[in-house]
Amino acid sequence: MMLRGLALFLCWLALGFAAPAVAQQRAADALVEQAKTAMVDNPQAALNFAEQAQRRASAIPDARGSATAKATALWLQSEALVRLRKPADAAPRIARALRLISGDQSPTKLRGDLLSARAGVQEGQMRFAEALASLQEAHNIFAKLGEKRSQSLALQMIAMLYTKAQDLRSADKYYKQAAAVFTGDPRSQMFLLNNRGNVLLQLEEPRRAEAEYRKALAVARAEGAMTLIPNILVNIARSLLDQKRYDDADAAIAEATGIIRRDATHTGNTRLLAVAAESARLQGRLGEARALIERAFDGVDIATTTFAMRDAHFTAYSVYRAEQDNRLALVHLERLRAVTDDAAELAISASTALMAARFDYANQELRIANLQAEELRRAAEFQRTLFIGLGGASLVIVTLLSIGLFTIRRSRNQVRLANTVLAETNVALEKALKAKTEFLATTSHEIRTPLNGILGMTQIMLRDASVPEETRDRINIVHGAGMTMRALVDDILDVAKMETGNLTVEMTATDLHTTLHDVTRIWEEQARAKGLAFSLSHEGMPRWIETDPGRLRQIVFNLLSNAVKFTEQGALSVKVEAVGERLRVAIRDTGIGIPADKFDEVFESFKQVDAGTTRQFGGTGLGLAIVRNLAHALGGTVSVASVVGEGSTFTVDLPLRIAEMPDSAIEVTGEGETIVVLDRNPIVRGMMRALFTPHFAAVHFAASIDEAVALARDAGPALILADQGTLAAGEADPVEKLTELAAAAPSDVRTAALWSKPEPEAEQRLYDTGIDLIIVKPVKGPALVAALTAARTEICATSRRTTLVSQAA
Repeated sequence: MMLRGLALFLCWLALGFAAPAVAQQRAADALVEQAKTAMVDNPQAALNFAEQAQRRASAIPDARGSATAKATALWLQSEALVRLRKPADAAPRIARALRLISGDQSPTKLRGDLLSARAGVQEGQMRFAEALASLQEAHNIFAKLGEKRSQSLALQMIAMLYTKAQDLRSADKYYKQAAAVFTGDPRSQMFLLNNRGNVLLQLEEPRRAEAEYRKALAVARAEGAMTLIPNILVNIARSLLDQKRYDDADAAIAEATGIIRRDATHTGNTRLLAVAAESARLQGRLGEARALIERAFDGVDIATTTFAMRDAHFTAYSVYRAEQDNRLALVHLERLRAVTDDAAELAISASTALMAARFDYANQELRIANLQAEELRRAAEFQRTLFIGLGGASLVIVTLLSIGLFTIRRSRNQVRLANTVLAETNVALEKALKAKTEFLATTSHEIRTPLNGILGMTQIMLRDASVPEETRDRINIVHGAGMTMRALVDDILDVAKMETGNLTVEMTATDLHTTLHDVTRIWEEQARAKGLAFSLSHEGMPRWIETDPGRLRQIVFNLLSNAVKFTEQGALSVKVEAVGERLRVAIRDTGIGIPADKFDEVFESFKQVDAGTTRQFGGTGLGLAIVRNLAHALGGTVSVASVVGEGSTFTVDLPLRIAEMPDSAIEVTGEGETIVVLDRNPIVRGMMRALFTPHFAAVHFAASIDEAVALARDAGPALILADQGTLAAGEADPVEKLTELAAAAPSDVRTAALWSKPEPEAEQRLYDTGIDLIIVKPVKGPALVAALTAARTEICATSRRTTLVSQAA
């Protein structure tokens, strides 16, 4: 007990430390997801979430997990800062994050993401060679991990570097690779197509550029990206103007203008106005072109424009020059040259850096090639040495193979012979198993026929009141042995049916309460005879269900048989409950228990826990095998939980199907009523059921007064028939018990008793009990039925008074 308590304390302590750690990890993960969600639309909010995630990550006790969580938070902070145009603040965070994960030598997606972010910062700082190296390393990591989307994004970033360097062919090549790697993200695909169109347009391939732009437009419309559609339409218009397809260009411009007018939140239509002005200029509408270009530059500081306004400056210069407004034409021409020079300087710088990076990469490739050549030379030398050795080894192997081949051929013939014998043995075994099953079935039927005759004759003799008591006891012994023998034969026959696949079930509406009471009553008496407590619980269960009542009764009967057999002291319980749409029957005992390693074995045919159990308690070992097969046939399962020396619990799990009460079970009034027989003798019960079934709406049996009253109350118009022998069980006065029954019975329930002819002085006591009808024993079956049915109307029509009826036996 002390060790168990210590173990529980240690488990509680471990959980106490683990719970906060798990909570911190989950909180950090949740903040990371919030940061990712807010990144595109609200970088400042994403930055705040990422900073909170970093603080949460610091509280994670696991060093490696904390480092990874911190690095993730720092990466998201850097991404947000780049979007907020603060690359200088992003750079130290990226460097710190890379240091945090430097101990993990294996490539991870987080490292690739950090390298991509670092490349973005390096590009903004004009460190193009370093940016290219970072992107190449990130690309290799993503390719190795199979992260296709991230790999495609890295290729697109490399293409952008080459675009800045004006190496447009290389840029187009990388865009093609990015498109081939991943197409699963429509938004990413849309940007890729648009950017590739820009490259093709600069390569003076407007027709191919238009095709890419239109693909991007289709994706944008499918995704509902209305804010991006005008920019794509402007690009389409530019490509159409280069092809001199002015009408189509004007149509694209008009569509973009309409979208911007409908969307009040859309800003930045300078490019649209500039392209519209260029279209008007090319078609000779100079006045319209001037008005449009002036609107495009309205509120724009010309001295601070970037390369993105280059085409607009060119259009303005061309329009003002055509209109001979030399002053404005000169202003735009000077700015055009300035942004062009800046772009050229940037392109030269980027191109030089990228060429240096490619040169370094080529040198590395050359060194690698030299190393590989040296390695190949060494490998060739090793191969020569190895070849000489293998030549000698091959000679030995050929010799051994020749010997082995001879041996294998000889053993193969032996295996063939053995397989032939094995096949014949299997056929013989199958025939033997089939013969055994047929023998069991045939023998069981043959044994049952004379056995039924023996049982029938003993029952007839037991009904004969003239049989002396000593002879009656002996007949009872014979009858009990016959019943045991018939149960054994039934078990063997069921096993034979199961083995041949002939076991059938008949699903019908079943009175669950009555079935449980009937099947448990026999074993309740045997349990109490052994001094065992017995309980049956089925509160809250529906009365009528759809199942095979005979098979359900057989399952519970076999399990209770084992429970009573293997329990010497303690208690037995039967608990029936509904769990969802399943019916669970749990039978628990306090018997000898079953070892855990024998749980599966006890459900096999002719198996018990050990030979000692068989010698001590007897039995064939068929009961549980039958239970398992019947449970499977009913669509359920059976399981066992047990502790040696403490007892066992067998649980049957079956489908629960609620059924309507059949018309044949509805209690009738006037001509039919339910009879409840208060008698514990199973033989008498069987006789009474056969006797009363044709004359009453339903026949129930009870072992106690309380149970009889409860059954009668549920049944409505009913009759309780009590036997003197049952009331006289124990030390109680049977007349007092009869008085108790009369007092407890509801007003709409008749009461009757089977009683030996009373002495004159005791007759008045019987009248005073309040019982409606007393029938003197011995009495024949038809006479008993006649007395009960004839008295029905008489008792109902008069005041309730006791009537004594005597019939000739």
